Amino acid sequence: MEPYSNIGGSYFSPRSSQNRLGLSDLAISSGVFPDEDSGFNSSFSLSRLPQSEDFSLSPRSPMVSPGALVRAKSLSRLSGPLVTQEVTPYTYTPFRVDRSLRNLKGNLEDSENRRHVLVHKLREAQSTLELQSERLSKIENAAKGNAFLLEDLKHKEREYRKTIDSLQLTEQEKDMLKMENIKLRQEMQDRIDKLDFALRSLQAQHQVAEKENQKRVILLDQSSQALNMLETENNKLKFDHESMNKEMAIAREAIELARSKFEPMEEENRDLRSENSTLREENADLSKKTSELTGQLMELRKLTQSMKDENEKLASSWKTLSEERQRLVRQVEGSQEKAAEMKTKANTVSAERDRLFQEKLDLNNKYQQLLINKEELAQKKSAQEDQVNELEADLARLKKALKKNEDDKLSFQEEISDLRRASDGLSAELNSVRNYYEKALEQISSLENDKRAHMQQGDLKNQEQNRLRGEVDRLNKQLLSKSKELKKEKEEMDELITKLKDDLRNQKDDNFLLESKVEELSAKLHKANDNMKYAATTSQEELDTWKDTCERLTASVSRKEAEVQSLSDKCLDLEDLTAKLQSENRLLKEDNETLTEQQEDITKLKDENRKMIQEKAENEQMIKLLETQKEVLTKSSESQLAKLHDIEQLTARIDQQRNENEHLRARVLELENVRDNLVQQKEELLANTELIYKNPKLDELQNRVDELQDANRQLRDINDSVSDKCQTLEAENRELKEAKYELRRVEEERDRLNDDIDHVQQQFDRLQDQHNEYMRKYGPDGEEYEKVHILEREKEGLEKQVALINGQLLLVESSKKRLDEVVEDLQHEIVHLRKELEEAEKQPVSGPDMSELQSELEDLRNELTRNQKDKMKQENMLRTLKEELEEERTKKPTQIRESLDDVGSELTSMRGELHKLVGEIERKEQTITTLENQLRQSKEKIENKDKVIQDLKTGNGHHTSQSLDETPPKTRVGSLSKSDSLGRTQSLHEKGAGDRLQSLISKYRSYGEQPSPKPERKIKPLPLISSSGSKMGLVTRGKSFGPAAPKSDDKTKST
Repeated sequence: MEPYSNIGGSYFSPRSSQNRLGLSDLAISSGVFPDEDSGFNSSFSLSRLPQSEDFSLSPRSPMVSPGALVRAKSLSRLSGPLVTQEVTPYTYTPFRVDRSLRNLKGNLEDSENRRHVLVHKLREAQSTLELQSERLSKIENAAKGNAFLLEDLKHKEREYRKTIDSLQLTEQEKDMLKMENIKLRQEMQDRIDKLDFALRSLQAQHQVAEKENQKRVILLDQSSQALNMLETENNKLKFDHESMNKEMAIAREAIELARSKFEPMEEENRDLRSENSTLREENADLSKKTSELTGQLMELRKLTQSMKDENEKLASSWKTLSEERQRLVRQVEGSQEKAAEMKTKANTVSAERDRLFQEKLDLNNKYQQLLINKEELAQKKSAQEDQVNELEADLARLKKALKKNEDDKLSFQEEISDLRRASDGLSAELNSVRNYYEKALEQISSLENDKRAHMQQGDLKNQEQNRLRGEVDRLNKQLLSKSKELKKEKEEMDELITKLKDDLRNQKDDNFLLESKVEELSAKLHKANDNMKYAATTSQEELDTWKDTCERLTASVSRKEAEVQSLSDKCLDLEDLTAKLQSENRLLKEDNETLTEQQEDITKLKDENRKMIQEKAENEQMIKLLETQKEVLTKSSESQLAKLHDIEQLTARIDQQRNENEHLRARVLELENVRDNLVQQKEELLANTELIYKNPKLDELQNRVDELQDANRQLRDINDSVSDKCQTLEAENRELKEAKYELRRVEEERDRLNDDIDHVQQQFDRLQDQHNEYMRKYGPDGEEYEKVHILEREKEGLEKQVALINGQLLLVESSKKRLDEVVEDLQHEIVHLRKELEEAEKQPVSGPDMSELQSELEDLRNELTRNQKDKMKQENMLRTLKEELEEERTKKPTQIRESLDDVGSELTSMRGELHKLVGEIERKEQTITTLENQLRQSKEKIENKDKVIQDLKTGNGHHTSQSLDETPPKTRVGSLSKSDSLGRTQSLHEKGAGDRLQSLISKYRSYGEQPSPKPERKIKPLPLISSSGSKMGLVTRGKSFGPAAPKSDDKTKST
């Protein structure tokens, strides 16, 4: 193209003249192009161009492209929408033709420059879309890696669960064995107690009761002293706690001063410092918990040692009982030998019968006293059985508390494993961060050294308490700050939403989409706020509950220790009682042996008593015979003299009976004296008989009969007393038989106890073997212990993988923040461009400028929607990943599988969304290709118009056309100048907007310049088209701006 001058200038082309085309100023001002598809305003119409046969617009020549200027035959096609004057002949002026050509060239160059700008912006948009595709490919790669990691974690989790189940089964078997051992011990103890209570005597029970009372008083004194000591120690600990709090406050102030010195450092260093301190605190917490676990393991070992000692004591007691049994067997054998000896001495025992009767009476009295004492003992026994039941209830409660402690221990172990995972993850994250921030770590190490110097002044327990409190305060502050930030973000989002609503009310198509998106964003924000609040409240409640449980556990442990101490003291007392009762049992056995010996003597006495009764009956018969003989003698003296010899024999027998009855009351020596007396009496009777034979006298015989009757009466009285004594002896014999049955029952119970002791010893040996085998397997040198170490190493590896995932989450969060910033910048740019559009709408704007603005607005709108979608997706991804991490930290191992399945489902859903996005991107790429085709067509049209202009310049001398009016209206020239100036100012505004957009795009490109080494697939750029289907058009207040669709040539041909 040739150079041109500004409108109204005095520069003219040398090739042009004033009488070539014959066009007026009105034709120059009214329009340039002969068609309506040029992209400019409709004011550039065809109404003022000469449209005769020389200027026909129909494509008649094959060499000329459609839309080129061709000669027409008539001027009948000059009608247009803006023609207000009729066509009149006008003289040709070459000055106006050159001026119109220059104006035409300028407009063409402006359109070409704008087209280049549009192409450049399209390329930049395509580059941004390529960057977004690269980022999406990175996200897909990360998602695939996470999926593989999750599958690996699931597999390892299954293995861990199998090992945990096996270990739990072994622990349950061990618990069952412990419970069986405790039950057996309890049963044995109950039987021993029953035997002890059954064999107690009054004196021993009284002494034991007194001793128990004394011991209880001593225990009460000791417990009161122990409580006082505990109170004093508690006060000391409180004082130390307060002092440590003060020291920690001083240390914190020193640390804050040290931090205030390093305030000019970057905020990232501060964040790293805080994260490092939290990690150190968590590591310290983990070390404390491990130390506590080691302490608990030591306590368990002590308990096992105490169980071994108790088992050894039981074995020793069993040995003593067996020895006592053997000794008793020996005593029984000795007693049998003594019984044989006593049988030989039975003759000598008869002399001591009277003494035994007296002792028997004493024994009866003692027996009655023993019955009274037995009733008292039964009452005491019932009271002590109630105490034993209470102790058994206390033991049951202790067992339940121990089970709860074991459950709490398992939960603590799970928490420790979770904390170890978190600590390992954070340590891995710190190792990755150390490579980028070495200088910050040096400063942090110096601060940590100072902190260690301050922290070494206190005890570990107080340090941990203060750390926990500081951590809780820090978490509360973080929660408050996060809640404030969320509220601020919510307010900012609400403001942005209101602004967007106010700005987009006039745009009907975009309004529905933006309102739905805004509602979704607000709902998600509300959900996020509710979730954060709920998570904060739940974490706070969990911390409070854990604190309460820790306090309750410490109190219960102290209380249980006191109860164990009291029970151990009671066990010692019971052992003393068992020893005393065993001694009493021995005494009772000896008494029982003596009673058995006495029972044999009683049987002998009963036999003699029977003999005496028979002799008494015989004596009575003899007395009756004597009475009959006396009567016979009174009748006849002759018969008396004949029967004197029989009477003497009867008297001798009566004396014998009398001597025998007296022999029952006297001893053996007295019986011998009686025999001597009887012999003397026999001699006297013989002498008397001789006298009678010599000098029989009836008076002496009568006196003798009276004496015999008196003796008979005495014998009857003695017989009655002896029968009474026999009855009493029979009653005593019955009681002794009952005692004998009791003794047999006691011996049977003793044999049963010995059998139980043997059974318990066998069970103890079996349990000892199982314990040794368990220690061999699960001890520090066992095979299972090595397996546990291997599992712990695998667990550490998994925790490192979780730490890597956390690092990826942090990177995603940083990218989210950057995208938020980019979106805010784009929103501000959109607001600025909308203001410019509103200003531009107030003025008449040319068609190409408005189309360019419309295309730029569409680009910005599409970028904004894409960025909002990306932001929402990334927020959802971050939220889900954070929730998964929090659930993994808080959940038990049994719930990890469900969380992993949820993560897999979410990843599949994300993949589906990505596939949908890829489909939309491909569909929009097709629209971009259509737009590129339209741009090519517009370029071809512009080239054709350039050719037409050149043809006009070269062929001005051959035309003989008619001209229009010589005096064009001034308003038309003014409108042309205004449109040109407005187009140039609009192009300048457009250049400024393009510079701002280019700066934003460069910022966005700088955020995503990390290239992926192996992108799986490249996502195609999004099309520059709105969702409603309008092609680069903008609808504002009922006016439509932008390039229209190409129309047919019939409009140009119609008149």
